[in-house]
Amino acid sequence: MARKPRIDFPGAFYHVIARGNRRAPLFHDMADYTAYLHRLERYRQRDSLTLHAYVLMNNHVHLLLETGPQSLARTMQTLQGTYSQYYNRRYDKIGHVFQGRYQAILCDREAYLLELVRYLHLNPARIRTPLSPWTYPWSSHAAYLGRASPVQVTTAAVLGALHRQIGPARQAYRRLMQEGLALGHQDQFYETVDQRFLGDERFIEEADRRTAATREVTVRPRRMAFGALLSAVAEAYAVTPRELLAPGRQRALVPARAMLVSLARDWSQLTVRELGRRLHRDPSMISRLAARYALHRDPAIEGRLRQRLLTRPS
Repeated sequence: MARKPRIDFPGAFYHVIARGNRRAPLFHDMADYTAYLHRLERYRQRDSLTLHAYVLMNNHVHLLLETGPQSLARTMQTLQGTYSQYYNRRYDKIGHVFQGRYQAILCDREAYLLELVRYLHLNPARIRTPLSPWTYPWSSHAAYLGRASPVQVTTAAVLGALHRQIGPARQAYRRLMQEGLALGHQDQFYETVDQRFLGDERFIEEADRRTAATREVTVRPRRMAFGALLSAVAEAYAVTPRELLAPGRQRALVPARAMLVSLARDWSQLTVRELGRRLHRDPSMISRLAARYALHRDPAIEGRLRQRLLTRPS
């Protein structure tokens, strides 16, 4: 069955769920949790995300976030890709760390923000061997109480909805959490096989309209031959096309090769496997180059290259 397209537009509010492959653990110790949060904060900053809440459980992750100008897919692909690399290196494994695509539920923020934050923060109390949500270290609950957090969490929307003053707002937040424990399981917040929305019909219609409007103004790169991309990147980095295509791991060529892979994935019709053949590298190395570029991208060079390619005669 074909995948349904993502609903995506700037300012979209999502409940994101990512599971370990075959529900295997994603985190084994403090170092793993910390490594994931470090990456989450890095890409939150890079993509101007607003993070309202998070909880990292042993074999899955919940994030409650609002997108900035970048797509959710860009953030999640880099986050999951770089954490997978870390995990496989640390545990000497090969293969998928996460189970397929992450799930992204587009939510009506005005109607569900408070309930969703509560749902995420109470997750530790709802597993087979319950943990205390008040002391669980891998959620954003502490940030709502004014404590330090490894990730910048935006608490103003929730606390501001509870009270105008910060002290009474935090007291009201504590009550909200306590009441949530008494409510128990709430079906509407539990992920289903193909739940893409949490909101009424009017909300869904508006989301579709905004997504369509975003797609209309998005400039899609035109298709371009790999040779043209290769020549442009070689010139930008003052190297030869032959050097870029040569086997070997010359460190000085890594930024240029990573740029070439990034552009080729956007502009050419080559698959990862075909790119690997052109660059004399296996597909996993192509994926690592793409992830490396996402981490160390040079906006100035990228901007000049893309502008040159866009104005290139057909």
